Amino acid sequence: MKPLLEILKHYYIQKILIYGFTFLCSFLVIVPLGDLKIKFTDEHCSRCLLYSDFDFNVNNTPQATYFKIRFGEQEVCEYSLAVSSVFCLIYPVIAVLLYIYLYRRDNSKTDENKLDLSHGLYVIHIITELCVAILILVSAGLITSGFRHICDSLDAAVTLKLIDSCSGAQSFADWRNYDGSNFYVSLSVATAGCWLLFVSWLLQSLLGLWKLWWLNVLPVFPCCRPSE
Repeated sequence: MKPLLEILKHYYIQKILIYGFTFLCSFLVIVPLGDLKIKFTDEHCSRCLLYSDFDFNVNNTPQATYFKIRFGEQEVCEYSLAVSSVFCLIYPVIAVLLYIYLYRRDNSKTDENKLDLSHGLYVIHIITELCVAILILVSAGLITSGFRHICDSLDAAVTLKLIDSCSGAQSFADWRNYDGSNFYVSLSVATAGCWLLFVSWLLQSLLGLWKLWWLNVLPVFPCCRPSE
C-alpha cells in the first residue's frame, strides 16, 4: 500500500479532497438559509430575510413594542440556495465519483483507454469550475450585503435601546408570529459557509489551471501564446 503522503500528492486525490470539503461546507449555507425560510413562512409562503427592513411599533410598554418586517426579494435566497445545492452538493458528488474512477483506473496494471487530461473536455471542466467560483462569489456577496443591510436596519432599535445590538434582536420579545430566535447565528454561519465555498472553488480552479499549465495546454490559447 502506498504511503499516505504519496497518495496525497496525486492530482486526483487532491481534487477529491477539495470536492469533499466543498460538499461539507455546502451544508453551512443550505441548512441555515433553509431553516430561516421555514421560520419566516407566512400562509405557506416562505420569506427571504436577507435585505429586509425593520420598522418598530413603539408603545408605552416594552411588551407592546414589536417589529414589522418588510422582507427582501425572494429570488436572493433562492439564488444562494440553488447555487449551493447544485454546484456545492450535487456537482461535487458526481465529480468525486468520476475522479475515484480515474484514480483507480490510472493505478491499474493496464494503460488502455486512459484519459488524456489535455483533452478539450478537461479544459471545459476547468472553465466550468471558474464559472462556478464566480457564481459562488456573487452568492457570498449577496448574503454578506443582505446580512449587513438587516443590521443597518436594526440600528434604529439599538438607538431606541429596544435591543443592545444586531445579535440582540434574536431575544426580542415579539416578531409578529415569526421565529427570529436564531436569525443572527444562522446568517453568520451562512455568510462564513459561502465564503468557504468560494475559497474551495477558487482552489479547484487554480489547481486545474496549474495542471493545464503543467501539461503545456495553456500556451495553445491565443491569449497565452508566446510572442515570436
